[in-house]
Amino acid sequence: MTTTTPIATHYEQFLQLLTRDTRGTTDTAHGRDAVHARYGERVDPSGAAQPIVMTRDEWILNQIDLTLALDRLLTQDDVVVSAVPYELSFIGAEMDRVIEMVGASVISVGTSRTICPMPRLLDLIEQYEVTALACSPSFAAELASLALSQGQRPEDSTIRAVICAGEACSTERLDRIGAVWAATTCALYGTPTTPTTAVACEHGRLHLCGNRHRAEVRDGHRGELLLDGAPTGELVELWPADRRCDCGAASRVLVPLGSLAAALPGPDGPVSAVDVERIVFQHAGLAPHFACDSRAGGFHVTCAVADPTTPADGALHRLIRGRIVDALGVEAEVTVVDAKDWSTATS
Repeated sequence: MTTTTPIATHYEQFLQLLTRDTRGTTDTAHGRDAVHARYGERVDPSGAAQPIVMTRDEWILNQIDLTLALDRLLTQDDVVVSAVPYELSFIGAEMDRVIEMVGASVISVGTSRTICPMPRLLDLIEQYEVTALACSPSFAAELASLALSQGQRPEDSTIRAVICAGEACSTERLDRIGAVWAATTCALYGTPTTPTTAVACEHGRLHLCGNRHRAEVRDGHRGELLLDGAPTGELVELWPADRRCDCGAASRVLVPLGSLAAALPGPDGPVSAVDVERIVFQHAGLAPHFACDSRAGGFHVTCAVADPTTPADGALHRLIRGRIVDALGVEAEVTVVDAKDWSTATS
């Protein structure tokens, strides 16, 4: 669907902000001071929190790319629940602003669940006829599971789109989330310092915002992402410049694989939880739940069966584990639970 707001209107609003000089002095990059707009934190590979800051221009330019991407998905008639992290993060505030720029309405619930726990959110979705969710893949899966446990059918809700952010996710799992909600799904990708690094095309692939960033990958096409020469701590695959997506866009396709620190060494390089996820969701009988931790040189994987009549027994554990070991060459311990028991099993 196409929004009734002309794209030119978005540009005009953003350009007014970009050309507004709030300090009157200049720098060599933009002709004025680099005005700080957002402060936050990121976790470095050692687990320590590090401060991060974005200038006003960086903040606005991120929003331009995200607005253009979501303009293909949302309209002025949409009501969007935004359940994206706000705490010392950039993506939640950016998502809310962009939803408003597209012209849709936003219900911002964050992720703390203190004021708006999931049962209340399900009531809000029905009360306000919410048409889209902006959240992590795990949040979308858990919300659908709760609805099922209450006798509701997520596929019959008013939700028609699920926008996943804040967590690396395979296309296989995105498809499973879309199926349970009977909705279109798309992913966004950002680093802690650059909330909009890649946006989805109509084929669902993530394209680097190459107008703003020079991206490289350490050690070939798969490894640590370097943005403008700086290491990000993120593991990605980056398509070669001469390989084009079916959408025809010239910008390169980026495949997020999660944190480099959480990856394990494999026969052909680092193996991530997203690699494991791709293998796990080749099994058709699983719900979209997924948890994966690296422990003692192997992965501990927890997943859930969608059909309560399907036994979550040892045979299924061994089948999934065998697929992981054969495909990726890493050790794995697999736990399979009923979807209704997911919250208990992972708490």
